[in-house]
Amino acid sequence: MGDLADFFDKIKRYYKFTPHELRGLLIAILAVAFIISFKEWGTTSFDLAAGLYNLFNAVLIVALSILIHDFGQRIWGLAIGYRVEFRMWTFGLIAALVIAFISNGSLWLIVPSGFMLHHIAGHRLGWFRYDINYFGQAMVALAGPLFTLMLVILLKVLNSLFPNPLIQKAIVFNVIYAITSLLPIPPLDGSKIYFGSRMLYAFALPAIAVSTIMMTVNIPLLFALVLSFLVGIVLWLTYYISFERKLWAGPK
Repeated sequence: MGDLADFFDKIKRYYKFTPHELRGLLIAILAVAFIISFKEWGTTSFDLAAGLYNLFNAVLIVALSILIHDFGQRIWGLAIGYRVEFRMWTFGLIAALVIAFISNGSLWLIVPSGFMLHHIAGHRLGWFRYDINYFGQAMVALAGPLFTLMLVILLKVLNSLFPNPLIQKAIVFNVIYAITSLLPIPPLDGSKIYFGSRMLYAFALPAIAVSTIMMTVNIPLLFALVLSFLVGIVLWLTYYISFERKLWAGPK
């Protein structure tokens, strides 16, 4: 009970967003929402009312998705003694907007943010590798795509019970979000996972990518999760045998 009380105390004290984070979060949500609603400002001609309506729906999708992604990282960070700071990625958002204009909204590049860890010294006492370290960052980073995957699963279940184009669009958005966040490009989650543990990255990228993609087609949920896990294991072993084992063995 003491550990649980301590965890809720950390949430109460450290979970909140700073004004700087809120500003970045708002800009990121609006920019990404504009990208995914780019093609929906009228069918044959510009329609302001339809555009604003679709933009509002896009804001709901993007806000929910980014907050769930961030929630996973903040909760896991606090559990291991780190405070997570949301950091909007300005260059990524500009690149995404340029791609949206060039492709007329057909291509979505969902790279709104990264994060920064802050060491909560008193809550890391007794932990192996006391200070901020690469593996700790990797574990916090992985929580984001995992929570996005859980959101996709929930949305798929809801869509099977109550079919809705908005839910379907949210599923597609989160599939792209999960995969692009795993790209090994700083400051995205994938770069922190890769530099924290190449073996973890070799499993997480294919497993999450395959599982989220399979959520967009009519495949049983359990089958999709089992298959994606097996794909992750196979590619993890392939990577280990082909590269990692040779690196550990050293020159002969």
